[in-house]
Amino acid sequence: MKKLIIILFILFSQVNFGIANTNIVFVNMNKIMTTSKPGAFILKQLNKKNDQNLKNFQKNEKSLKDKETKLLSQKNILSKKEFQSNIDKLKLEINDYNKNRQIFIKDINKLKNENEKKLLTMINSILIKYSDEKSISMIFPKKNLVIGKSELDVTDEIIKIVNTEIKEFKIE
Repeated sequence: MKKLIIILFILFSQVNFGIANTNIVFVNMNKIMTTSKPGAFILKQLNKKNDQNLKNFQKNEKSLKDKETKLLSQKNILSKKEFQSNIDKLKLEINDYNKNRQIFIKDINKLKNENEKKLLTMINSILIKYSDEKSISMIFPKKNLVIGKSELDVTDEIIKIVNTEIKEFKIE
């Protein structure tokens, strides 16, 4: 992808832009995703969901630590078989806890990626419409630029349009 952008940059740097009526702008997609209302709403929903589950995981973790402490305090009281049996049960509970936590992390990342992809698709259609209205030939992502005039940055304009056109974005 970067090679393609570099090749395009070299090709277009050879073209005399004074003759061609070419408008080029750039946008900071990361800023759009984090500061626009729909993007911020996605992050807020994901953080809320993450915080709720983190509290549950912390409770479970505390419960497992308490069981471990209780079991260790009973080490001299219980028979070896009974003690080993209780340790095995605790290990199974810990493994289940770790599996559930990994599944949750995987699911939350998948949810985040899917919803960001949907929002990016909506933003892309807004960028297409914007480029048609303003007769813009190319819109580059800011992360791939080395230097650019600040007048060519249309991020704030795009954020305003995104905020007006995408009223609500709920995570599914």
